[in-house]
Amino acid sequence: MQRPQVSILMYHALVEHHEPYMAPVHVEVARFAEQMAWLAASGHRVVPLAEVPLLLRQPRPAVPEARPAVALTFDDGYRSLFTQVQPILAQYGFAATLFLTTAAVGEPSYAGQPPAFAQSAPLGDPPLSWAELRQLQAAGWRIESHGCTHQPLAGLPPAQLANELAQSRAAIAQHLEHEPIFYAFPYGSYDRRTLRALAPAGYQAGFSVHTGPATPTSDLRRLPRIELTATTDLVTFQQQVATGYPSRAAQHRAQLRNWAYKAPVVRDWLQRLVPSAG
Repeated sequence: MQRPQVSILMYHALVEHHEPYMAPVHVEVARFAEQMAWLAASGHRVVPLAEVPLLLRQPRPAVPEARPAVALTFDDGYRSLFTQVQPILAQYGFAATLFLTTAAVGEPSYAGQPPAFAQSAPLGDPPLSWAELRQLQAAGWRIESHGCTHQPLAGLPPAQLANELAQSRAAIAQHLEHEPIFYAFPYGSYDRRTLRALAPAGYQAGFSVHTGPATPTSDLRRLPRIELTATTDLVTFQQQVATGYPSRAAQHRAQLRNWAYKAPVVRDWLQRLVPSAG
């Protein structure tokens, strides 16, 4: 029996033209539209993120030609999700999940967020409002937590970590009448204490920025996601959807990294030695 894998794709904002000051994770509208059109034409199953933990636990007969399921996620909460992404997804009936940074909702820009985040956000693409979020939710989007103030969680004092997990969840529950059960780590930053804090805070799964497909052996507290960037062309996108990696070399590097970080205690120790490694 073969058990399934899911390619969880990670996007941020959509932009008309990518500018040098922008973070690489912001993808041009035309490129995103091309990617979604290919997903639809190729027959991939685009599944709601809520189904992923269930899919990973369900065995199925080995089908060599079967394509992996795909889940679509977006981080932060840019207005371009409302104006650009949703119309494209609606063409194909695709479901999506937004990991929302709640402190920014309704603000005129991301200027109040940490500088590394705010300075690379696309100008003219402000945070969504709660009214717009309710419209996305009504259109089938699932709104989950990306923290309150987009802080890297590794090394945060316990009280501040608890606030990031709890306040974002409470804000979404208050404004959208939905209690988040998933959390995406800002910058992919977490440590053992973060992982231990998820369940007591009400979260059933956590999502990282480690690349690769989600499989039955994945840790539900730090499921991998596949990052799409401004330079991801269609051929690379197809490779990432099929395998979880942009190239064979990237796959080998990621597998070595995942092996080294299999135990959270080892990851924490390595992070102290080489902070940029994770």
